[in-house]
Amino acid sequence: MALAEPQSAPLPKLGIIAGMGELPRVLIEACEQSDRPFYVLAIEDAAEEETVIRAHGNYSWIRLGAIGKALDILEREGVSELVMAGRVVRPRISALRPDLKATKLLAKVGSHLFSGDNELLSGIVKFLEEEGFRVVGAEHIVKDILAPEGLIGSIYPDKKSQADIEFGARIARAIGELDVGQAVIVQNHQVLGVEAVEGTDALITRASLLKSEEKSGVLVKVKKPQQEGRVDLPTIGLPTVELVAKSGFAGIALQAGASLILNRREVARRADQLGIFIIGFSILE
Repeated sequence: MALAEPQSAPLPKLGIIAGMGELPRVLIEACEQSDRPFYVLAIEDAAEEETVIRAHGNYSWIRLGAIGKALDILEREGVSELVMAGRVVRPRISALRPDLKATKLLAKVGSHLFSGDNELLSGIVKFLEEEGFRVVGAEHIVKDILAPEGLIGSIYPDKKSQADIEFGARIARAIGELDVGQAVIVQNHQVLGVEAVEGTDALITRASLLKSEEKSGVLVKVKKPQQEGRVDLPTIGLPTVELVAKSGFAGIALQAGASLILNRREVARRADQLGIFIIGFSILE
């Protein structure tokens, strides 16, 4: 009698803590494709309606200060792994209205609430792990989401753009060490803009007003040297590609293995259509 094929263990239920942007929806799609159970905690004033519609009822809205309620929901839903996905604007303390669990978290992160993102996010990850959850990065859920080294698409940067990428990577690393941002826009060895709390889209729009020529200048994104690698990695998707092209820049350069590309095939196809390059590069640590 033939022995039955051994069954692989079912994937644990994934909790998706959803902020702004497309990444939460990409994670939902990946869970559906792998038959993995999931539950979305949609953060009020951050997560988009499109995300909760995509969750097909497997979601709850949660305000940032209601940590106790969030943990109760995750326990009720049988969630054991968590992924944090999407941008969240840091609230004013007066608007936070923390419950008892949130007060415990605030005591742990302390002054980091008023400093850069990395220390704050690292503190949140540690808190969630102490509560019994395994926190994972998006690359553990979505295949081929990390930026590879080399071309993404078929358009290659010219020598001027290559020089801007090299210079921009050094500048981006420098601001990253200060926990300021993850991106810069460089044109002809001049820094047109540095990413801060406003995000990448606002950086592109602001820098587009300062460029000196069309189809020139590069958006360069790198991971902060000290960054917690499971949250807030540099990310691009179709909206980034569209905006870079609309703003008249030549292309996008990302740190390979440390940045996320959402829907890579579609991003590469659209970049080719719009005549901009996307390239992944390595940084020697």
